[in-house]
Amino acid sequence: MKRLKAGAVLISIWCGLNAAVAAYVTVMTIAGRTAPALALVLRPAEVAAVEPRVLAVVSAQAALANPCIIALSALVLVVTWTSVVTASRWALRALAATLVPLQAFGFVSDGFLGNRNLVANVASTGLLLAALVLMDRGRLAAVRGGTSS
Repeated sequence: MKRLKAGAVLISIWCGLNAAVAAYVTVMTIAGRTAPALALVLRPAEVAAVEPRVLAVVSAQAALANPCIIALSALVLVVTWTSVVTASRWALRALAATLVPLQAFGFVSDGFLGNRNLVANVASTGLLLAALVLMDRGRLAAVRGGTSS
């Protein structure tokens, strides 16, 4: 498989995993359940004791952030499969400039939760970086007129 398309497949997997988690959290939040992030740091009895206004803020954040993650994942897929796979330099640069800092803030966010998702963040970062590197190498090979395999 060509490197450019292999990277596109990897970033598609990355998007799919992020969108799936975000969809789950969105559904749980809309269904009136407690935001799943609270279960990472609080026991059920502790969640029940939290001030309702605090829970409302956490739920509001979950209800806004997770659909944004789903939308970003969809946008990344569109840009990847319409522009990156055609070796468009701007598209890959735009994805890297957007997704690398965002991924870094995943670690910052997890730090507030005691790094409970550290393994998932490391795996997600590895997948994202592998995808971006493969697409970059494939794009360079395509621009030079060689094969990107």
